[in-house]
Amino acid sequence: MIWSAFFLIATGQAPDSLNYQAVVHDTAGEIVSSKSVSIRFNILRGSITGETVYSEKHKTTTSSSGLVSLYVGTGNEKTGNIKSINWIEDSYFLKVEVDPAGGDNFTNMGITQLLIITDILPQYTDEKTSSLVEEDELTVLRRYVGKFIDYRHTGPFADEGPNLIWIKTSMEKIYGKISAYGRSCKFSVGDNLYIKRLLYTTGGISGRWIYQIENDSSVYYRLTDLQYDKKIFIGTWF
Repeated sequence: MIWSAFFLIATGQAPDSLNYQAVVHDTAGEIVSSKSVSIRFNILRGSITGETVYSEKHKTTTSSSGLVSLYVGTGNEKTGNIKSINWIEDSYFLKVEVDPAGGDNFTNMGITQLLIITDILPQYTDEKTSSLVEEDELTVLRRYVGKFIDYRHTGPFADEGPNLIWIKTSMEKIYGKISAYGRSCKFSVGDNLYIKRLLYTTGGISGRWIYQIENDSSVYYRLTDLQYDKKIFIGTWF
């Protein structure tokens, strides 16, 4: 049996259910239509072999086109609590198991990383929380990236040395060590840190994005375009 699936997780809050859709095919590539099937969802933390933090079962019937539409979080025989998952502090993966006969003889149909698009942030009593995320009409301009833990300079502190620092936050598993320009780092342990993008222009209608990492006290450092620890461009985080 071939199991082709897609799911959408896009929310402004911590999700307590995840929209999941899939089309079921048999081993010959034919659509399995109007048939009762059983599905078990498992949410794994950290990696594809990580701890199962939540699981549930569904029994449903495919449509005439082989489609099933389900919400992870609304099934039966649950273990764990999907509402208690801290989506921003770790990476999570969805393991899908299926019994096409509608029983409990499940076959693993694959594991995919969950990409949670969310503006959820930690709860603070600080009045500055209103500025954690900034948006204009088109895009997010400022994003929370965790609490400052430590930093490392990549070379000697002498003037001729490189001026690159790697900043470690409480959300390192998501963002890695954040690469910025500087010879030292004046963030304090526990500072809330954010990445922010600004449109730089010398006039006219053209311009480009520049990025910085900052705390709530106006201390900031310019970010490198390439985030070396993750080997990705900083613009992909927005």
